[in-house]
Amino acid sequence: MITQEQPKPVLQISRVTKTFPGSCDPAVNDFSLDVEEGEIVALLGESGCGKTTMLRMIAGFETPGSGSIRIRGRLVVGDRAFVEPERRGVGIVFQDYALFPHKTVTENICFGLFRYPHREQKAKTAEIIRLTGLAGLGKRYPHQLSGGQKQRVALARALAPEPRLILLDEPFSNLDSLKKAQMREEIASIIKKTKSTGIFVTHDTKDVLAIADKVAIMKNGIILQTGTPDKLYNYPVNQYVARFFGKTNVLHAEVTADGFQTPVGLIRANGYRLPLGQKVLLSVRPEQFEVSGCHENCLPATVTRENFLGEYKELACRIENESGKELDILVHAPPGQICDDQRCHIRHKGDVPPSVLND
Repeated sequence: MITQEQPKPVLQISRVTKTFPGSCDPAVNDFSLDVEEGEIVALLGESGCGKTTMLRMIAGFETPGSGSIRIRGRLVVGDRAFVEPERRGVGIVFQDYALFPHKTVTENICFGLFRYPHREQKAKTAEIIRLTGLAGLGKRYPHQLSGGQKQRVALARALAPEPRLILLDEPFSNLDSLKKAQMREEIASIIKKTKSTGIFVTHDTKDVLAIADKVAIMKNGIILQTGTPDKLYNYPVNQYVARFFGKTNVLHAEVTADGFQTPVGLIRANGYRLPLGQKVLLSVRPEQFEVSGCHENCLPATVTRENFLGEYKELACRIENESGKELDILVHAPPGQICDDQRCHIRHKGDVPPSVLND
């Protein structure tokens, strides 16, 4: 029986560490990640977490102190090997776009195609202009473009030579909030249409949830968790990851045969292989609770704060548990739901199990 060989990842990063001169702590520490063909992968974290340093090492602008990086199976850094940035087959979209102000849109895009014959340059430029929605803008200069148009030109220039990998450094940071959502969808669509593989760095979880196939969340140069956005949102490994992806309720709990006994009652859950009686911490998102009119399996609560957030209302609900201790729980409710005299009853919906944290 002939077994089909599995394709290698487009990018393989193995145990990369980078410490800058004069620093005791590594900017990137023991970083490992595989990126499959066609994926859009996000490096997510706060400023200074090491995500941009890692991106620059993939591009070849920084050299790791240890570890290796392979692109399409080719060793580009590590074991005394180093391939220059221009020979790695990587396209880069810089945070400030880095467009040539004295060149037109067409000329900016053509810049990366200098190795091709003139006729092929024209054909490739015309095709990428069509794919990136820049038709009719070819003769304009960067100062005549909007922020979103500059972003597309920078992306078009990076994609024109058909790189093995496209790197984007904070691609949405210079756009206003109204343009961000549109540009996220456009950039993701362009990368998929060109059958490229993309890696972008960001500090905004909305970017990740909108377009990333996979995300690696970083802190102090270390990857805390890797997975799909929905996995990291619903099943974070610790409080840092849980709170980075949005507000959550962190509850002390005890493992029972039916789930978890918490200050808000029993939260039923299957599939957890934990010793009965073990003390754990749970992350329970506000949308996993609901305001209920019934009193069965519900806890009486007082609404202490109410924020209208468009698609839902965020309620800060204060409950009193069986031991008489007060506890504040965040709950999402429909925008039109009204609580009489700020009194209500809340309960866990039970459709999404909580996440057990490692803290």
